[in-house]
Amino acid sequence: MKKILFIQSEFDFNRYLDKKIFTDTNDVEFTGIKYLNKPPEYFTKYTKIFNCNQSDKLACSIIEKANSVDIDTFLLMDGIYDWANININPIWSKNNFFLDLNIYDKVYCVDNHSSLNLNLIGIKTDLYKPPKIFEITSKKENLKNRFKKTSRKKILLTTSNTPYFNETEFKRIVKIFLSIIEWSKLNSLDIYYRIYDEKILKELKIVNEFNLKEGPIDTYLKEIDVLITTPSSISITAAMLDKPFIHIIYRDTPIAFQAAWQIFNTEMIPDVLKSALNRDKNRMIHQKSILPHLETESKKLNSKKKINKNFQYSKADLFLAIFKAKIKKLYHKLFKYR
Repeated sequence: MKKILFIQSEFDFNRYLDKKIFTDTNDVEFTGIKYLNKPPEYFTKYTKIFNCNQSDKLACSIIEKANSVDIDTFLLMDGIYDWANININPIWSKNNFFLDLNIYDKVYCVDNHSSLNLNLIGIKTDLYKPPKIFEITSKKENLKNRFKKTSRKKILLTTSNTPYFNETEFKRIVKIFLSIIEWSKLNSLDIYYRIYDEKILKELKIVNEFNLKEGPIDTYLKEIDVLITTPSSISITAAMLDKPFIHIIYRDTPIAFQAAWQIFNTEMIPDVLKSALNRDKNRMIHQKSILPHLETESKKLNSKKKINKNFQYSKADLFLAIFKAKIKKLYHKLFKYR
């Protein structure tokens, strides 16, 4: 009998697999979401239950049931702990039920700052290195049709998954992006994009052939000279590849790690881009400091909440959850980069 239940699919498991955590993958059962309507007692057959999507209320319902019968539960974070996304994003900030990380026995983080930040609010953490973020593609992708054959330096402009929460933030991002594009063209730089947000794409009038949405992000980072992005976990991948990255800062909220180069307004663009393109030695040293080399283990301050909530969802909810788990790999292959 399998002793570890992974709520998501085997595809997701492989993206989050860290052998330090899962020493025996044969002892893991996947797609635990199919047990959504089972009573809490059902989960006593497992010793550990893992969730890799903290914003999935159905997955969190299973975690709550496991908590009520004293089963150890764990969260594998899928990126840096984004303070703004948790606290001011109108979608998540009003749904504290499934964003309360204190429901887990331990939360695995991808960076030191996130780990320490969660420690301060009483959450037990540890570091891990999921392939989703830390694996560099070894296979040489065929990119000859994606990059122009020139000797000019190349910039990649991208964003986090949810770059803005309101119209004000949207306008700030677009204003800075437009100025970067203009400066790059005036200074004979090749500029490429990796942007999924349709509203930003429309405003920037980006030609599809220069919007590199298919394939793993690291295959493109290897070919460019500077990455420019809103704060994102992609920056970790850039640092691993020793590529200078610039953060666009457009809101006053805590950031998981400080980039060596930052742009707050359009006037800063020339100096910041010149410095990054020249790979300023002292700043490159700072950039390397964001990588989570240190392994940290913390003491839990607050006891895990144990709320016996035997939620029952409709057959439609259950069918949709299982269906989404089954087609996720295909969806990522066709439309997403990882």
